[in-house]
Amino acid sequence: MAPSLRPDDVITTRAWPWFDRWRRPVRFSRWIVESPADGPAVKRVVGLPGETVALTDGDLVVNGRTVLKSPALLAEVAVVSPILSIVDDRQIRLDRGEVLDDVPFAVEVNRPLLPVHDAGIAAVVTTGAVGGRVGLDVDRERIVWRLGPGHRVCLVAGRLDGHRVAVAWRLPHDTRLIDDRLPAGAPVEWGDAATWTGDSGPDTLAPAVAIHVIETAAIERAWRWRDVLVGPSRETATTWTLAADAYFLLGDFPTASHDSREWGPRPRSSLWHALAR
Repeated sequence: MAPSLRPDDVITTRAWPWFDRWRRPVRFSRWIVESPADGPAVKRVVGLPGETVALTDGDLVVNGRTVLKSPALLAEVAVVSPILSIVDDRQIRLDRGEVLDDVPFAVEVNRPLLPVHDAGIAAVVTTGAVGGRVGLDVDRERIVWRLGPGHRVCLVAGRLDGHRVAVAWRLPHDTRLIDDRLPAGAPVEWGDAATWTGDSGPDTLAPAVAIHVIETAAIERAWRWRDVLVGPSRETATTWTLAADAYFLLGDFPTASHDSREWGPRPRSSLWHALAR
């Protein structure tokens, strides 16, 4: 379940775990499940009873619509790396180009690398006594964020699940920044999300994205991020229609995950306990 769970991480269940047999799993919640072959495992619920689930160009499509992850979920599953060469404290830019689904936490997995079209950048920005303005550019579309005085803010922008997305959230000044994770506290809704109108398809290049200071702010830290790429099924199926008591489960690192792509939908009785967030 990397990158959301790493070796030596300790998982905990929700309060009153014996009630989990009556709880209704929600999309993107993580559960300890009984797998058909490997015993207990942690997987994420992506398809709910009665839905038709498809995996198309690396994205999750439910009932014909691509499902947009929330900023909070992106912070869990995105593969993140720091931008070490910040030219100045006023602009960070990534040009349009190829992004591959390599990962730093599983270099021993021998596999062909595939292009990822959902990617972007994040930055922590600080403002002075009068506040500031910061622009987020995603493939020639501009969004302007006004920031209050004395704020420390994380901004995220890019292409995700068929949308142009952007969001900002305030950070406590003592928040510790980590090289391979987005800062904590990401919200559950995007501040801006519009249907992607550019190129699409499995070979689409990742977009050009920039975060730049318009006035009275400074960029403290920046990262590249890319979305998890849901690879093709290990079997022949690419679409599944779920029965009234069935769920579709995926791992967060699909390249090495055994999940519903090979098991098929799983009955509710195979979901044992929900994980605490």
